[in-house]
Amino acid sequence: MHGPDTTARSSAWRSRPVRRAWFASDMHLHGGDPPGVERACRLLAAAREDGADAVFLLGDIFRAWLGARSLDDPGLAPFLSALRQAVGAGVRVTLVHGNHDFLLGRDVERALGVEVAAEGLDVALGGLRARLLHGDRFCTNDRDYHRLHRVLRAAPVRAALAALPAAAQRGLADALLSASRHATSAKTSLEMGLVDEAIERELETGLDVLLCGHVHTARDARFTQEGRTARLVVMADFERSGSHARFADGRLALVRHDARFALPGFPARGPVVAIDGPAGSGKSSVSRALAQRLGYRHLDSGALYRAVTARALAAGLAPRDPRVAELAAGLDLRLDPDGGVRVDGVRVPESVLRSPAVSAQVSPMSDDAAVRAALLPVQRRFAEGALGVVAEGRDMASVVFPEAEVRIYLDAAPSVRTARRLAQSPAEGADAAAVAAALADRDRRDSSRAHAPLRRADGARLLDTSHLTLSEVVDRIERIVRD
Repeated sequence: MHGPDTTARSSAWRSRPVRRAWFASDMHLHGGDPPGVERACRLLAAAREDGADAVFLLGDIFRAWLGARSLDDPGLAPFLSALRQAVGAGVRVTLVHGNHDFLLGRDVERALGVEVAAEGLDVALGGLRARLLHGDRFCTNDRDYHRLHRVLRAAPVRAALAALPAAAQRGLADALLSASRHATSAKTSLEMGLVDEAIERELETGLDVLLCGHVHTARDARFTQEGRTARLVVMADFERSGSHARFADGRLALVRHDARFALPGFPARGPVVAIDGPAGSGKSSVSRALAQRLGYRHLDSGALYRAVTARALAAGLAPRDPRVAELAAGLDLRLDPDGGVRVDGVRVPESVLRSPAVSAQVSPMSDDAAVRAALLPVQRRFAEGALGVVAEGRDMASVVFPEAEVRIYLDAAPSVRTARRLAQSPAEGADAAAVAAALADRDRRDSSRAHAPLRRADGARLLDTSHLTLSEVVDRIERIVRD
């Protein structure tokens, strides 16, 4: 069954303003997963009930699209029919190529009446120029993936794939999927994640919004460029979380987790590994390495407090000044997936966060209950929609994530902590006695403060790192997490 030629329809769609739209990506639909297909159909139904005039599905809609043959897959028939019905009801339906379904083509447009976009497309959302795409182009650290991407999408290779017999196509698709899973399991989140520099280059073309998926972790971030602010919205994988985005009434909103469409039993967030301990116990190095190994986000709570302290000092404010809490509450504080901090869309350099002036004042600044209250929701939002989080600080298990699945309290002998702090932050001074005294004073303040004092949370495992290497500590915690 073929619908009308879509050329005129696509042209009309592109000239029509988008007033209410739904977006999703990474559905990974296949005929052997009827519940997944049914959840995708529910999304289309919800969009139509909401009065959406457009639905944009941004790649990896299908686990493997094998060309025209996939149109006859009986397991996909309910979803394909739902797409056709949405178009028949006047909804603009656009399918964007992902890395699993780059063989979507004109045959799909003719059969379903939808619009297929190979490289993404630009749309106007409430006067903002938005670019919709799958998002894999921003994972520039994953060079092996991009080499394979270029080969598979070359015109001669696509033609050869389309000409293969059905059994050969299915066999090749299964082999590629298996190889992809194996390769992914050996890669770190740093290799596979979005690279901000690549995103910034895309935004430099004058875009106001970038909307994508691919990395299976939701993110909503601001980037400041030449006096203007642009926005990145990344949807988590719809397959498990039901994540999607919705544009209505001039506002674009990211839904990180939606139980209506999520895989049954899939939590609104993945597990949290809360790691507390005094300065120099190894929290930062261990947390970063563990997050990279597990593919989790890394939350450095101390970096948040340092960012606020830096802003307060720049404004001439001293600890316990009530205006510090007002300043903290008024900042647009965001955490990048690697733990970096953005203030009003601009990433704060490590040289600023770790400067001697900030280090000297961060403890008394963070002793302010109102400041801690202002930063609490920022930290908890960071875990929403994540596959998992490694959170480090001094009250992660006791206050921020009291329900954390894994709670660790790191400690080390004072002499070891002093040596580590000297190696970590030589700018703080090369005198061991002065550093040891500063650490002891910091311990005293952090442990005795009235609000969220440094302590070993109930149920937290104590791990003395004095005589352990970084790798040994990470190995031990990883075993706890996996158990």
